[in-house]
Amino acid sequence: MFRNIVCFILVCSSHSRLAADVPTIESSGVAAILSRRCLSCHNDSEQKGDFSLQSAKSLADSGMVISGDPESSHLLSVIQSENGQSPQMPKAADPLTENEIQAIRHWIQQGAHWPEEYELKAAQVHSFDWWSFQPLERPEIPAVAKSAGSEEWMVHPIDAFILQAQQENGLTHSERASKRTLIRRLTYDLTGLPPTPEEVRAFLAETDDDAYIKLVDRLLDSPAYGEHWARHWLDVVKYADTCGYDKDKLRENAWPYRDYVIRSFNEEKPYSKFVQEQIAGDVLFPGESDGILGLGFIAAGPWDFIGHVEVPEAKLDGKVARNLDRDDMVSNVLNTFCSITIQCARCHNHKFDPFTQEHYYSLQSIFAAVDRADRSYDTSPEIEQQRQELNAQVQVKLEAQKQLKEEIEKDGGLELKQLNEEIKSLEQQASPKEKLPQFGYHSQLHPRSMVEDPKESKWVQIDLGQPVEVSQLVLHACHDDYAGIGSGFGFPVRYRIAGALHEQDFANDSDSLLLVDETAEDVTNPGLQPVVYPVAKKTVRFIRITATKLSERKNDYMFALAELEAYDASNRNVALKASVTALDTIEAPVRWAKSNLTDGIWAKASNPEAETKLAAAIRQRSAILARINTSERQARKKLLETELKDFRNQLNALPTGKMVYAATTNFKPQGNFKPTAGIPRPVHLLHRGDIDQPREVVSPGVVPLKFEEPWELPLSPNHTEGEARAEFAKWVTRRDHPLTWRSIVNRVWHYHFGEGLVASPNDFGRMGQLPSHPELLDWLAVEFRDGGQSFKELHRLIVTSATYQQASAHDLQNSKIDGSNRYLWRMNRRRLTAEEIRDSILSVSGQLDRTPGGPGDRLFVLQRPEHSPHYEYHLFDPAKAKRHRRSIYRFVVRSQPDPWMTVFDCADSSQSTPKRSETLTALQVLSLMNNDFNLVMAERFAERLEAEKESTADQIELGMFLTTGREATEQEVQLLVEHTRKHGLTNSCRLLLNLSELMFVD
Repeated sequence: MFRNIVCFILVCSSHSRLAADVPTIESSGVAAILSRRCLSCHNDSEQKGDFSLQSAKSLADSGMVISGDPESSHLLSVIQSENGQSPQMPKAADPLTENEIQAIRHWIQQGAHWPEEYELKAAQVHSFDWWSFQPLERPEIPAVAKSAGSEEWMVHPIDAFILQAQQENGLTHSERASKRTLIRRLTYDLTGLPPTPEEVRAFLAETDDDAYIKLVDRLLDSPAYGEHWARHWLDVVKYADTCGYDKDKLRENAWPYRDYVIRSFNEEKPYSKFVQEQIAGDVLFPGESDGILGLGFIAAGPWDFIGHVEVPEAKLDGKVARNLDRDDMVSNVLNTFCSITIQCARCHNHKFDPFTQEHYYSLQSIFAAVDRADRSYDTSPEIEQQRQELNAQVQVKLEAQKQLKEEIEKDGGLELKQLNEEIKSLEQQASPKEKLPQFGYHSQLHPRSMVEDPKESKWVQIDLGQPVEVSQLVLHACHDDYAGIGSGFGFPVRYRIAGALHEQDFANDSDSLLLVDETAEDVTNPGLQPVVYPVAKKTVRFIRITATKLSERKNDYMFALAELEAYDASNRNVALKASVTALDTIEAPVRWAKSNLTDGIWAKASNPEAETKLAAAIRQRSAILARINTSERQARKKLLETELKDFRNQLNALPTGKMVYAATTNFKPQGNFKPTAGIPRPVHLLHRGDIDQPREVVSPGVVPLKFEEPWELPLSPNHTEGEARAEFAKWVTRRDHPLTWRSIVNRVWHYHFGEGLVASPNDFGRMGQLPSHPELLDWLAVEFRDGGQSFKELHRLIVTSATYQQASAHDLQNSKIDGSNRYLWRMNRRRLTAEEIRDSILSVSGQLDRTPGGPGDRLFVLQRPEHSPHYEYHLFDPAKAKRHRRSIYRFVVRSQPDPWMTVFDCADSSQSTPKRSETLTALQVLSLMNNDFNLVMAERFAERLEAEKESTADQIELGMFLTTGREATEQEVQLLVEHTRKHGLTNSCRLLLNLSELMFVD
């Protein structure tokens, strides 16, 4: 093999002398195959399987290819199937095609020629030759040939496009559905509720030509319209009232976003404003409540409580959580508004669409300063203006602090830079081993490092129980990764240690013994090295440490200490288990407690030698910083801290108004979850999407929509995070955006017909579906965009077409040509959604409470909300519920969704659901017959029928009309009357609530 490999290398290196017709790795097409299918795992940076295919040398070193001998080349053996078994490679992906394998085989057979200077690069799609990227133009309405029965199809633009496709495919359309079918279909499609008997009878009696138009207008004007169509929207954006992930904490203020969506549909808000409010409403529409409420969209998806609150941002899990958080924001925007799968470019360039990792991470950087938390809204425009101005001032001061830090580091030059790198390396080497959960003592926080009033000086003291002659004191610093501090967390910058025989002696310095004095100048943080002080055999009972200059935490200051040891002449630690008192303390057992100061537990370095070097390096850095941190810079630092505190105090003093869970950069800190105040986190392009493999820092950008189109956002160097979001929102709503306008009209079409003109509503890329009627899609998109962007007008346009009003009857001849009904030769039947079924049951039983808005109704019993909430549906009694509102107002739980709703294919709120499943299962029938909700509603239904009608026959007739929208036949009445006589009216109501005619819409 060695000889063959050497030959291979020689052939590669002598490529310049090869005949022109000898195929190279590039000309043979093998380079493109390997780049697309193999390079992501087998490259020089990450050699999975211990080999790389990136260059000629890498391939030669791997021994995977024997020049001129395909059968002996291991590369071929792992990509081919043998004995009916799937090939070994690529893992977790589709096998290579036969053509691809033959191309590699032929290339090896011909000598496996690879120019020495040529390297494979990550595959990238450059072509925009795909229908969804083409410019959006209004097509001409087709002039279709007139045929028998098609007269009414010659008027409506939608029908012209549909009829043209039917005629081209040899199909005939269906007749118009009956008026009874149409009112039920239309009422469910526009409001999600069944029509009442009175509404059905009134429509059937209507003889005017515009009766159907008046019905459409009445339903679009109903508040139920916005409630129903908001549910579709919330499916797509992953809305829920809990966070998801392990703890699935409650979001008590998520519901204002849900109500905002309902109101936006009912108020006919133009779509471009609806989009912009949800990306950057606070910037583009300052002073408007909807500009903040809309930002609930960015915060709608899942959120990792543990990764944000319980884990420091500097730790790996904290970084991963924030990376995934931005991923959710980016994918939610691009999936929802543009129907592109940008998340596929997180680990590598998109394999099918012209988007790169750089595009993806540039999109992430738009949200680099954004988090999800409660924020105020509905205050006066003046208050909101003040809030924005103060937040802007906070951001300016934070940026000034950052610049000051960079200025000092620049003056430190190469020496300081190398020292910082050395310290970082030594910190990792010296990180504590077997760190126990007891960290130490922690004072309350203080706004300043220096405490002017001696009465406020932080102190902690121990009581030895009796006078003891002390010969040595030892201090041990804490270790806590909070704010990236680590070793030496909270160790005082200046301090003194005093002893006394009586506690009251500390009131007067002359009565106490000064054992250690470190108040003259700043001490170097010891890290995890013990700080040892010999003392001249002083007899004391009480020992007090007073911090005269506090350690910085993050925008505040405190004093923390892991352990205080006091040794007597026999070298015994007399402080062990001594009682501890303090000026103040944070008691958060087991991590922080006064008693931890003398428990004999402290963090110890895993590498003592590295810890010693670390302490020396820190002392050296402190000396450099003392030299370059001039008095002028110290004054600037102090002034900035004072100004920041003042602006934050002013912010806290503003009226808070109401609260909504939304995208924000300022919020009340919770554990390790701290606001950015608008300062973006650095976003790196991550090699293979790995947080541990950061590459270059990226700046805000979007995706190109045509070849060589600039995609970086036009922002000034000192732009705010809000300006980046605002530019992004304007890009999404560009008039010439080929994706945005096609995407939204396709979604609306999907909900009316059961399938979109593009059957993959979230994916308009090459892995999605082709449009069935591309010209109609474009015509609708332009009509919607240029016609006021009104959803109600779009509905009106669709539902008044003859296409929508067709009957759903089967036609054998048409089905042979178009079995899936893609060309709409009939209307599609559909089963009601979970929400429609529940709302219909409530409506016909007389229990539906139409009260709109407000916090979600909890159809469960909540247990243990303080830690990991448990949502116990089986403990909830529907008979005792205070009210039964529409399902849009349910409190939606991610990790434990309502079992009854799940049976009927309710959307999974942990992922975007542009298209619900529609299943028919035995479990659905069992739920409708036996679930507590159905049993209670059957009782209420029976009570309603008994209250409204006297005879059993009349009760059955009313029940049938309420559930099916039609009169009961004589036979049906006889059967159900007899059933009622034997089993009771409640049992008959259970049957009525199980009818297929209730569950399905024609």
